[in-house]
Amino acid sequence: MAYGLLVVNDSGFTQIDHTYGNLQIIATGTTANFSGSSIATALPSGVGTDILVFVKPNSTSGLGYNNEIPFWGYIDYAANTFVIGRLLILSFYQGNFKYIVCKAGQAPASSGHYGLETYTSSGSLAFSSVYDDMECVEAHTYTLSYPASTNFVFNESSGGWANGTNVDDYYVLLNAMGKVAKIAFTNNYYHRASFVSYRYSANANNQNPAAQNIRCGANFGLTVPAISGSTTTVESTDTRTQIIARYHGS
Repeated sequence: MAYGLLVVNDSGFTQIDHTYGNLQIIATGTTANFSGSSIATALPSGVGTDILVFVKPNSTSGLGYNNEIPFWGYIDYAANTFVIGRLLILSFYQGNFKYIVCKAGQAPASSGHYGLETYTSSGSLAFSSVYDDMECVEAHTYTLSYPASTNFVFNESSGGWANGTNVDDYYVLLNAMGKVAKIAFTNNYYHRASFVSYRYSANANNQNPAAQNIRCGANFGLTVPAISGSTTTVESTDTRTQIIARYHGS
């Protein structure tokens, strides 16, 4: 039996308990605009490999087919950057991406602040109201080699979708994306990738309107540009968890 503070909301969901751990937000920003097949963005120096990078499109400039912005990405730890790339479909997005870099665990806030802090039984800081917060609203685990075009869809009927919010209120976890396999396609070779696609509400120019959503797939999107090689090569078959999150901060 655990002892300590338990905070439960009106829906019965636990907000804070003895297992809670804030994600420390160590960097926020905006990437460069798409001008080619990918964007590389520098991470803060010395962050290590235990980081989470959340991203979302920052505009609707150049929406593609079905009012969608499809993309994939990965963290290049050797170069201390993260990369967001295009997919080989009708992708015309010319804008940039908002990003938030987080680490698990926090140092206690400096003196002079007021609010609530909770600690684990070992004395580590679990929650502090001083820090901006990333709220995980849904999480889905899948294996990258699973051959599905869409593994899950997050939309207005999902339990984690808050009333009055729009698709651009939500971030996705870049860590859950990445190269899966190399395949032949129309006399060229491409990488299959774990991907995300943001679909926006219909506008006057959209010929195929649909409800706004975030669609995530583990092994479908073909990355650009074409790559060299002549055999199918599996890049990754590990299991990852895609997290849909909201940022509560300034």
